Amino acid sequence: MRLPFLFLALLVFQLFGQEVHELQSECLNEARLMSKLLTEREYSKHKIPKKGGITVSVEFWIQEISSISEMTNDFEMEIYINEMWTDPNLKFSHLGACKANLTLYEQTLNKLWKPNTCFVNSKFAEIYESPFQNVFLTLFDNGTVWVNYRLRVKGPCEMELTNFPMDTQACRLNYQSFSYNNEEVRLQWNSQRKPVFAIQPDYPAGKWDELIVTFVFERRYMWYFLQAYLPTFFSIFISWIAFSLGPQAITPRTMIGVNALLSMIFHFGSIMKNLPKVSYIKAIDVWMLGSMLFVFLSLVELAVVGYTLQRRRGKEHIVEIIDQFARYLFPAGFSLFNRDYTFSSLCLLQQ
Repeated sequence: MRLPFLFLALLVFQLFGQEVHELQSECLNEARLMSKLLTEREYSKHKIPKKGGITVSVEFWIQEISSISEMTNDFEMEIYINEMWTDPNLKFSHLGACKANLTLYEQTLNKLWKPNTCFVNSKFAEIYESPFQNVFLTLFDNGTVWVNYRLRVKGPCEMELTNFPMDTQACRLNYQSFSYNNEEVRLQWNSQRKPVFAIQPDYPAGKWDELIVTFVFERRYMWYFLQAYLPTFFSIFISWIAFSLGPQAITPRTMIGVNALLSMIFHFGSIMKNLPKVSYIKAIDVWMLGSMLFVFLSLVELAVVGYTLQRRRGKEHIVEIIDQFARYLFPAGFSLFNRDYTFSSLCLLQQ
């Protein structure tokens, strides 16, 4: 009894296995499916898939912002761009494909219709090739096309440096279809949160959907406090030492004042060489010029002391009074200047 039963079970298993194998062999693999979609249907990548136009969902992922330059007024970053649209001509849910979605090479993308989107105001943009072109393409059975690009983009940034180094810069990138107006291609953000917005600029050939991305950069001013503001404090404090040397020490006082002024001028120049030449006054200019004014006035006070000593010999008490008066007036004046500058800077940071 056991032998006929085992023979019958093996026969049923073999027949069932052959049927499953035949069913699996009947499904279309990726190569046959794409051949059927593109060749047998006479697919054209130059023809818009829908008469009413295509809606393209866009999403940006910022990987890294590598540089921001005040000298060239631009910024450079690495970015991922996700685009998704539905092409009815690529629907294959009824064709018995082996997979519900296909992951394809970037060469296949050149055979499909694309919205031809780009950053219309960028200075430079390219797709990474390390070691191959960084393009991810997925085709779903309902005809949805999902494309992901990894790019390096250099965008313009018209910087307003009036509040430098307590400034905030807003840089924009405009993203739109280069070949199709908004009657043919509609662009929309894929994310529910919309920190960026869409507009429809007018061109002679019609209206184009345009997505605007705004990047807001806040400067880290602590570096400038250590490199610009703190050395200025030291130079001014050193110039005040001259008030305590007495009216007879003209030569040492002159050396202290001149060296303090020259060091501030050199320091100011080293800061300015890393900034573009602009036609307006920056916040750092107010600080450096105001600080140099206090050092220059200390030299003027020294000149008054020297002139008084030569003209009024025997009246040293007058120049001592001048030194004593300057010893308190200069710190008080600089404290008021520092207070007003700090208050203005805090107001700028809160804006």
